Amino acid sequence: MPTPSLALFAQGLALQVGRRLARRFEVARNNPRRKADRSLVTDADLEADEAFTRALEAAFPGVPVLSEERTTILPETTTAWVLDPLDGTTNFALGLPLWGVLLAFVEDGQPTVGVAYFPVMDELFVAVRGQGATRNGAAIHTRGVDTAHETAFALVCSRSLRRYRLAWPWKMRILGSAGYEWTTVARGVAVASLQATPKVWDLAAPALVLTEAGGHWDVLQGENPFPLKAGVDYKNRDFPALAAASPELWQTLREGISPRAAG
Repeated sequence: MPTPSLALFAQGLALQVGRRLARRFEVARNNPRRKADRSLVTDADLEADEAFTRALEAAFPGVPVLSEERTTILPETTTAWVLDPLDGTTNFALGLPLWGVLLAFVEDGQPTVGVAYFPVMDELFVAVRGQGATRNGAAIHTRGVDTAHETAFALVCSRSLRRYRLAWPWKMRILGSAGYEWTTVARGVAVASLQATPKVWDLAAPALVLTEAGGHWDVLQGENPFPLKAGVDYKNRDFPALAAASPELWQTLREGISPRAAG
């Protein structure tokens, strides 16, 4: 069971690095460019990754850091930090405020502490396994909803709309940050979020926030990424995943997802 000091350390570090990114967001374009997988990376991503990793390795020597921009293979251990130093890089590069930092502590391959901080929005989400989830210190819960309720809405990524047909009864929105979308479900604003190509660092922290807030998530097909496994290279492994306000709603929505024909 993670100690309170572990969660406090994680949120303090997320605040520190997130605020540093916010200063860069205001003054620079950060040299956006494409990686081999065609996703964007900026100088800010790399600097945030270095700041996180340096602080984590100093405070927790011997505990590996699994990161989008650095180490993508978990060594022979099931205890690790999992990091996305800048979730929503495209938003960041375009000057849109929906982006943040994601940090999770994993024990026995499962997230036990999750922190998601969105500096421009000034929203800090913290979850500890078995102890609930908070937004800026106040407890949060998912929303109970009738699937036909006209005020409900769901969140998707652009790839989701290209890959799947969605027989859902609501309007849908694209926010451009997997972490922000899942925490939006966790705090009872949206009722669901579908991500077509998330990596483990996109999921670890917000998935814990969601489940501790009463929500449910799982992959659409294949194996769930948790527990993480040693020796696996997570760089090119996607885990199409659906988050929903409850297990019952998840099942209903899953039945409304079908793949589009190739091409």
